[in-house]
Amino acid sequence: MRKLFGLVLIGLMALSVVASGCISGGGTSSSSQSATQSATSTYAPSKINILYTYTGSFSDPAKGKQAAQAQLQQGAWVIYQVAGGTGLGVFEAVSDYLKANGKKMGPPFAIGVDSAQDWIKPGVIIASMMKRVDVGVYNAVKEAEENKFVGGVVELGLKDGGVKLSTLQDVKAMFDSLPPDVRQKKLQELGFQNEQQLLEYLNKTRHQVPAWIWQAVDQLQQEIISGKIIVPKATQKSQIEQLRKATSWQEMEKLGEEWAKTAPKPKTYFNKTLNERQNTKKIAIVFDVGGRGDLSFNDMAYMGAERAVKDFGLQLTQLQSNSPNDYYTNLQSLAKTGQYDIIIAVGFMMTDAVKKVAQEYPKQRFVLIDGYDPNMPHNVQMVLFKENEGSALAGALAALIALNDHKDTIGIVLGMEIPVLYKFEGGYRFGAYWALDYYKNHIANKQ
Repeated sequence: MRKLFGLVLIGLMALSVVASGCISGGGTSSSSQSATQSATSTYAPSKINILYTYTGSFSDPAKGKQAAQAQLQQGAWVIYQVAGGTGLGVFEAVSDYLKANGKKMGPPFAIGVDSAQDWIKPGVIIASMMKRVDVGVYNAVKEAEENKFVGGVVELGLKDGGVKLSTLQDVKAMFDSLPPDVRQKKLQELGFQNEQQLLEYLNKTRHQVPAWIWQAVDQLQQEIISGKIIVPKATQKSQIEQLRKATSWQEMEKLGEEWAKTAPKPKTYFNKTLNERQNTKKIAIVFDVGGRGDLSFNDMAYMGAERAVKDFGLQLTQLQSNSPNDYYTNLQSLAKTGQYDIIIAVGFMMTDAVKKVAQEYPKQRFVLIDGYDPNMPHNVQMVLFKENEGSALAGALAALIALNDHKDTIGIVLGMEIPVLYKFEGGYRFGAYWALDYYKNHIANKQ
């Protein structure tokens, strides 16, 4: 009865998504027989069905949960969350589904984003697509301390270590970055006596996925790094709509190649005057409203700053923004002192404030994480990420897990419908169709 109640509840919640203001798509797969394939029969799927939902929010877990419940009801076997705090509801939905079916570990699974979120719901999150904000921060600080700072756009992908799928080492580093009292509290909430127990449980979770799947995802990663495969970068609605209609990763790759011909190329600018200053060994960071403890962008940025502090013997000043109105005030209060070798601004929401303060203080070096303005002053380094490449790995992992269990449906739950999230969705789709091709060529034919 409990299992039946859980499934009924998911169905009711799925209906409520229609009225939630979400933008959704994907529908029910035309390959309906796949869900009932016998484990002993040959499974040769013709497509992978990708459900998508834009919730319109980065801070509403209830919307994320509703969206994920709807996708689970439609057969999604893995769901990738790209919705900030809203995405925490995705983890809850998958966890509830597992409990309703008497399971402690997936599948179905969720995939985390931005930081190594695997530990947030042990047994539920199979991996996370990390945006290595810490790498971006560390590199910018290093350049400033060596007086080799460049303004303009620095874009980090798989080759640069800017995006990746999480490992257990990444999870440990993320968990260890939390204050000791917070770590202990989290362990108690999760039901573990110590960190080692947590890591062993996460390792056991990963072993629910066959080794050949991890090896296949690694193969895709190496082919992207080498340039053998180009992941399309959709930044416009018309482009993501084209990818939604595509039926192979090769078709998507060709679309990406065409878009790249007219896309602006990242440029950097070396300013001799900016790099002639006498460094003070002081740096500063301004967090966005999420703040420390967000288990995402702000915590990752702090990790990068802390590593730079240790490596270069620096002093770090931290300012928290309690509302968007604090962005300009915080940045300006730091810049006017002239004391800091570089000021770190975390998150795209600070873009306008950084631009204004950088114009007012042209001799101050800034690094803006994940924000972009084509008219940004050249004393600002804008660190961007190739989310499409990292999301391709997430899509391949999700699809191969589903196909291995004779399922043909995966999902993705996103925040606001903005250009950067098209990169996530597009990469996820590309990776899923690459996985379908891999499965048909390497696995299905051997069954």
